[in-house]
Amino acid sequence: MKYKDALDYIYGFINYEKNLDKLTYEEKKFYLERMKYLLNLMGNPQNNFKSIHIAGTKGKGSTSAFIFSVLKEAGYKVGLYTSPHLQTLRERIRIDRGLISEEELVDLVNIAKPYIEEAKKHPIYGSPTFFEILTALSFLYFSIKKVDFAVIEVGLGGRLDATNVILPLVSVITPIGYDHMHILGNTLSQIAFEKAGIIKENIPVISSLQEEEAWNVVKKMATERKAPIIKIDEKYSWKRLSFSNLGQEFSISDGSYEKIYFIPLLGNHQIINAVTAYGVLEVLKSKYFIDIDDESIKNGFSKIEWKGRVQILKENPMVVLDGAHNISSAKALRDTITEYIKYDKLFLICGMMKDKDALGFVSTLDPLVYSYHFVPLPTNRTRTPDELSRIVNSFSVKDAFSYVDFKEAYEDVIKKASPTDLILITGSLYLVGEALDHFFGKLD
Repeated sequence: MKYKDALDYIYGFINYEKNLDKLTYEEKKFYLERMKYLLNLMGNPQNNFKSIHIAGTKGKGSTSAFIFSVLKEAGYKVGLYTSPHLQTLRERIRIDRGLISEEELVDLVNIAKPYIEEAKKHPIYGSPTFFEILTALSFLYFSIKKVDFAVIEVGLGGRLDATNVILPLVSVITPIGYDHMHILGNTLSQIAFEKAGIIKENIPVISSLQEEEAWNVVKKMATERKAPIIKIDEKYSWKRLSFSNLGQEFSISDGSYEKIYFIPLLGNHQIINAVTAYGVLEVLKSKYFIDIDDESIKNGFSKIEWKGRVQILKENPMVVLDGAHNISSAKALRDTITEYIKYDKLFLICGMMKDKDALGFVSTLDPLVYSYHFVPLPTNRTRTPDELSRIVNSFSVKDAFSYVDFKEAYEDVIKKASPTDLILITGSLYLVGEALDHFFGKLD
């Protein structure tokens, strides 16, 4: 089997990520027993390493990356499982030395294929899905590599997510907001119920900042499951001290001490993600006596690598890339741009999915925008550029242009922008991947 064959095999299974706009969240589709059956056939590799489990609407990827980076700096063998990917499927599965290689992925599929084929035959469960297979492959990889810890990010929701078969050292809930509402529910309470589904009996929980409606659900779930819970703003205080295009310095205190850290990511929301990660690390130290010194936290925070989050690609004019795709992330992006970046005119290059609130998203950013430049995404879930232009025209008199692809849009905008302007590329992680391919070349 070659790398392309391995990819074709994985992508040959039903992939709900391609049809999230039409998906319903039900146990018939998201069936944990099916996942448990597959893992049992594989020898339950998820039981061979310690884990940290992370759910939420915003910041779960960044928070995962902070924890991963610190554990790596502390000298541990550590795995990281995240989704979706930006440029290559291999981004979803990595260890401290880097992404899983093409050869390793081929070997992994060869090992797992007999178990997957056996699982397909189950008369009740049916075939595993694309995400279930990737999750199982990540667990198998981390087991083979004998990692000390694996940081596992939830794919969708939490309660019925394929990752929710692990018994972690800590469960983490990042800020909960409105996203995938047709799947997870139309209220924060409904969405929070799904996210809080990762909370386990007696396992500590760290929660980031939450709206009161969401917090009440998370706290209730933790209480019912006798899981000690810490909400970061009830234990820590923090303050941004300085920032530049390279990152920002902030202080954190629990009342008895103050520590100062630097992170190469911009935005107040990234400080909140770092504080959430800090809370997790403190639990690992205090409850499980895991050796993580302050130097490892400093180095881990300062060396974090997480693409597509207010990422500055070039200057004169400045080009910023961000994966925001819902209203809450649009607000964070708007606030970050306003507070951290100086510019004259903002040219927005944007592509969005059908299942996202495009009106809410673009109207949130509209006060900053000089002109709109819409592109299609490389997926059947894309909104058309003309559709997005019509949405803008419904509330704004600003110019809105449509293009056949990202390359055409960027080449047009770069001619129009002056050295003091800002080109902001956002609206979808698919678009982030396209932009990274354009600027740095493809990874596969």
